[in-house]
Amino acid sequence: MFISNTIKTDIVTITPQLAAQLLEQNTGNRKVSKANYHRVLEAMSKGEWELNGEAIKIARDGRILDGQHRLMVAAENDLTFQTLVVYGLPDETQDTMDTGKARTASDVLAINGYPSSNNLAAIVSGIIRSERWGLKPATAVGATAYPVTPKQVLARVQQEPSLVELMQLTIRIRNKTPLPGKVAGVLYYHFSKIDQQDTDYFFDRLANGDGLERGNPILTLRETLFSLKENTKGARNSQYIAALVIKAWNKYRRGETCSILRYTPGGAKPESFPEPI
Repeated sequence: MFISNTIKTDIVTITPQLAAQLLEQNTGNRKVSKANYHRVLEAMSKGEWELNGEAIKIARDGRILDGQHRLMVAAENDLTFQTLVVYGLPDETQDTMDTGKARTASDVLAINGYPSSNNLAAIVSGIIRSERWGLKPATAVGATAYPVTPKQVLARVQQEPSLVELMQLTIRIRNKTPLPGKVAGVLYYHFSKIDQQDTDYFFDRLANGDGLERGNPILTLRETLFSLKENTKGARNSQYIAALVIKAWNKYRRGETCSILRYTPGGAKPESFPEPI
């Protein structure tokens, strides 16, 4: 199968059965990346995998040189896809494969003319993750175990243009208080679904601190964020910060006062990640 001493190309429909047969010849390939596997699975299962010129590459002896993640996803999840197959390649060509950089959601947004594409991609990806898996994974750094494809991010922005305005708002908030832009964007989006007026007041006062008396949970949150920035070396835990913001929001909504905000994710009695009310 696909054995040749000269380079040939075909457009092939890869069934789960064919993928499994090809993988039997998959020796000496790179270690499987869980993040890449889940990214491919997300795209294929949502019908987003298109015939775009990216090829399954096969050596002269039938060994897979490039494409093992696509084949594994198809074989293990009963998925079929169409692809270009290039076979009869010399073994040494594998050393030159995968040297390019995969196109990210930020790249796709930039190509389509959206401003501040890095910030916009982070927020929109976070919003999509929060709707599928909850706010805790959505506010984590990376979150590669919860894949969102560039095509899904672009489609969401096209369907919901106000997300661009949300991104611009969160940049202004981030510039005035040490709140990560993605955390601000994802939480603003969810808080606004609960009460838009309260959300605007909460984030406006968080950014500038105007008119807040001692014991106001928004002021306590603001001071806590600045303290964390001053006393934390390296990157701050965005999930921890998100939990504090949600706790402050809930206290503000209930009309409660507080002088300290804490969240205990581990230890003998770990807290559940808070949900906004």
